Amino acid sequence: MKPDQISKTAAFLAIKFYGLTRIPAFRRLFKSSAITFYERIVQHLPRPMCYYHYWLKFDWIRSIYIGAEEFMLPGDLMHVIARKWYIRKLLETYKEKGYEQIIVLGAGFDDLSYSFTQKGLSCFEIDVPAMANQKRDFFNIYYGKAKTPDIIGFHLTDKTFHFPFGQSNIDFSKKTIIVAEGFFDYLKTDLTNKVLSQINKYFIFPPLLITTHFALNELPLLHRWSFKTGVQAVGEKLQLHKSIEEFHDLLIDHELIIQQQYDYKSMALNLQSKTGTSLSVLKGFYVLSAQQDQ
Repeated sequence: MKPDQISKTAAFLAIKFYGLTRIPAFRRLFKSSAITFYERIVQHLPRPMCYYHYWLKFDWIRSIYIGAEEFMLPGDLMHVIARKWYIRKLLETYKEKGYEQIIVLGAGFDDLSYSFTQKGLSCFEIDVPAMANQKRDFFNIYYGKAKTPDIIGFHLTDKTFHFPFGQSNIDFSKKTIIVAEGFFDYLKTDLTNKVLSQINKYFIFPPLLITTHFALNELPLLHRWSFKTGVQAVGEKLQLHKSIEEFHDLLIDHELIIQQQYDYKSMALNLQSKTGTSLSVLKGFYVLSAQQDQ
């Protein structure tokens, strides 16, 4: 993504989450503070995206939107709920195990760092300058008196791949979680390797990585094409084309051992039972955590 533009994939993730949580069954999965956060985010988006804040309040508009989305790419909407719910679940689990600091890579319009700042953790977001500025502006307008995460503007490229950890308030002695939700999908393999090698060397205590992965090889050809072209249509590109086994190997190359993994089938069954929905989760979607041996 270019450093001077807002990520439209991040914007539409926020819009989809906002639209789905107008539905009581999905709304009940999340705290009211998270619901309010996304309502404000969508309202704050540049035009015309902010118009979704008004139109998605109507049941009939949401029905049309869900029907169209499910026709083009079955499971895409539900995967948004799945990634938000499961990553939050993992963070809560590891918080109870004594983790004190969270760094979110490519944070987009996510609320995680803000939510866990309120729980007493030190939280940081790293994103391209345009997104960092947009997020700072958002916090200033809607959360001016609240404690908010530190936001670091940084453009990751093949030539400038060293994260500016040393130029921030990040504490290298704290037990740290690195969140890379939808982050690696937009990086080539070489750059992904460079990022993973950095994650391991900065901290005294091996950090825990929580990430998502899209194994596009598991999607039917038509849905794979729909997914790729949808991302390209908003000016971005998927670049890490690996199966889940190949992604595991990539992590193992950096001595990162899988701690927990959720696949699209198990996530769908769990969330369907909680919400009563029949919506599936996008095939090939995974949420997992990994860490070096301590």
